[in-house]
Amino acid sequence: MWCRSVSAFLVVACLSYPTTAGAHSVALVPAQRPLGEAQSEGSEVFERSSVPPNDHDPRRSDDRGGWVMAAYLGSAHTLASPVAISQPTLMTNLTFERVRFEGRSFDPPLYYGGRGGYFMQSRPFLGIEAEFIHLKVYSNPVQQAHVTGVHKGARVDSELPLGEIVQRYSISHGVNLVLFNIALRHGMWRIADAPNGRLILTGRVGAGPTFPHTESTVDGRQQEQYEVGRLAGQVAGGAELDVWKGLYILGEYKFTRTRQHGKISSGTAESLLRTHHVVFGLSVHF
Repeated sequence: MWCRSVSAFLVVACLSYPTTAGAHSVALVPAQRPLGEAQSEGSEVFERSSVPPNDHDPRRSDDRGGWVMAAYLGSAHTLASPVAISQPTLMTNLTFERVRFEGRSFDPPLYYGGRGGYFMQSRPFLGIEAEFIHLKVYSNPVQQAHVTGVHKGARVDSELPLGEIVQRYSISHGVNLVLFNIALRHGMWRIADAPNGRLILTGRVGAGPTFPHTESTVDGRQQEQYEVGRLAGQVAGGAELDVWKGLYILGEYKFTRTRQHGKISSGTAESLLRTHHVVFGLSVHF
């Protein structure tokens, strides 16, 4: 009985073993795709990666440089500085300390400015510009000022109303700065309609001649004229915001410096003009 049971068990095991082993061997063989299908997929991937970028894709927005024109209004504040009056033939040589100036930017004739420039195609962040600034300066004759020097041959060292000697000193028709700038810009959020950027940060530094219209009345002697002034310089920084297809609104801060040496009756008047400007306007990018 026992031998028959063992024999039956061995027969069953032998009959079932090849089937089980065959099942395991099939499970271990990885499934393979037909050779033609694999090659087709690989060539499709290669073709997709080999397609060159479309230069006319509306999503592309490269800054390629170009021309920029701008015009602006604003407000200017000139810091207090000494005013030196020299009239050798009248034996007058005076220095008025810390004379305060007014800008009157929104009184006619207005404070205004404009510029035009070109940003290079090879370096669109870098540009050259020409700029004109109609800056105005007025002194108030009522203000007190400490004055030293010689007035009509007599020594002076006292606090006086400016108008006691200088009834008028102004450059009301403009210091008229003509500046040549190096400009830098950085565009942000470029799109097809604004390849230079929806927002542009700008900075510039420049220098150039001035053509002031000096008006003066000293001891009742009047004189005014346009003349060739001294050099001026500026540093500036601001931002421009795109509003429509190359049209931008701009805001900018400037600091300018020039020492003017203008003609007055029988002599000259010299003053250091250090001015803070805040301007706003429009620019057009071509």
